[in-house]
Amino acid sequence: MTDDLVKNAKADTKKEMSELGNKMAHAKADVNADVEKIKANFGHDAAEKQGAYAKANINADAEKAKADVDNMMEHARADMEKEL
Repeated sequence: MTDDLVKNAKADTKKEMSELGNKMAHAKADVNADVEKIKANFGHDAAEKQGAYAKANINADAEKAKADVDNMMEHARADMEKEL
């Protein structure tokens, strides 16, 4: 009984830490995209700005997707450890 409680607590803690890391990764991706967009505003014409904005958004979305997959994998690992 106590062993199950410890396993559940460890798994829940891992999931919460993973969620926190996921949120931080999303925030970092947004900040990086904003920085790239600000850089694009200096010395570029409209077409170059649009391209830089699109690239920044694509990179941010890719980083977020990677973080989401990592988060899901960590949840699955925690659930698996709980069952063992």
